[in-house]
Amino acid sequence: MKGLFRSMATAAAMAWLVGTPVGAEEPVVEDVLEILRERGIIDEAKHAELVSKNQAYEEENQGLLGRIEWSGDFRARLEHLWYDRDDTGSNRADRTRARYRLRITGKAKVNDYTKVVFRLASGTGDIRSTNKTFGSGNDFDPDGIFIDRAYVEFKAPKTWLGESTGVKAIIGKTKNPFLWKNGKDYMLWDHDINPEGGALMVDHQFSDAMRAYVTGGYYVIDENSTSEDPHMTGFQGGVDYSPAELLDVGARGSFYSFASLNESFLGRSTAVGAVTDDDYRVFELAGYLRYRGIEDWPVLIFGHYARNLDAGKVSSFTGSDEDTGWGVGLEVGDKKKYLKLGFGYYAVEANFFPAQFTDSDLFDGRTNRKGFTLYGSKQILSGTDLNITLFQSNELRSGLPVFASSVRNADRLRLQTDLVVKF
Repeated sequence: MKGLFRSMATAAAMAWLVGTPVGAEEPVVEDVLEILRERGIIDEAKHAELVSKNQAYEEENQGLLGRIEWSGDFRARLEHLWYDRDDTGSNRADRTRARYRLRITGKAKVNDYTKVVFRLASGTGDIRSTNKTFGSGNDFDPDGIFIDRAYVEFKAPKTWLGESTGVKAIIGKTKNPFLWKNGKDYMLWDHDINPEGGALMVDHQFSDAMRAYVTGGYYVIDENSTSEDPHMTGFQGGVDYSPAELLDVGARGSFYSFASLNESFLGRSTAVGAVTDDDYRVFELAGYLRYRGIEDWPVLIFGHYARNLDAGKVSSFTGSDEDTGWGVGLEVGDKKKYLKLGFGYYAVEANFFPAQFTDSDLFDGRTNRKGFTLYGSKQILSGTDLNITLFQSNELRSGLPVFASSVRNADRLRLQTDLVVKF
């Protein structure tokens, strides 16, 4: 009789455990199993078996929300724009506006080698902005939310190529794999642009002082059913090296091929500065040097150079292919300690890169511009930064009518004051 009771109790316990919700009830499950073992209803072997089955059930049936790692940021911005009369005769009115940006990121780990990443963001559907301007609708109407990123990431096991080599692939609407965080890397790419396609990234740690990496990607720009899709293929290789304890240097080379470009794509380029009807094959070199020998005041020097190998001469009076862009910059300090200050100067000719992809703040997202940026950043609370950035721009060449689209409103100052909260 005692054996029958024990068998019935064990069966009842197993049935209850299988039907128990995962997560909130987990401590109760463990307590019940322990009570059954202590009272002799189940022996040590059965206790271990039930614990193992419950753990396996939880791993297999864990709720979706419990597997997603959430993060995000909110930015409040006050922006002032001051314009001077340009060579087209336009004298645009000065402007002040308040804006916000909200981004929420979810990362779902599928297994040790696979995860899905997505990000939702505010905005208006502009590929170069997730900002929403106060009062842009009517009567406080609700604002939209967009899929900003959505991709799957595969990471190769370390046993494939060794502990020192990492291999990763991303597919979907991905983050831009060709950007780095060594200074203001926004001469070619606006950081709000998330291309659609896939990339393979390989990096190798030669030593504690030296790391090298290679990235290749293919992205579809415009899908159509009547001709080959306009697309971009990118390749990048670089190295980070620490020749001394307090000194870091790095360099990269990038190549971007924009091919099968149609009239629609080229029309979007010429609308914001370009004056070409050719494809783009752009070669870029970039480098940085960081010195950490001054306590709390690290120094970073960085530079970029890019040239479009396919640009053609745009007019007889310029005698130029308008194919080059370059920029240099300096940063000093640490926002978490006292303050980070930076300065950058840039000059980008009309055809050096597809104009619709360049940064929307630096030169209003246009080419054939020159100017500087001056910025400062301070962490005022944990997860809360105050950033102030000044942009000044002018046209690089003013010849009309060839450069009309980039000359308009070119002479301006833009001041941004941002409060950024990360959570």
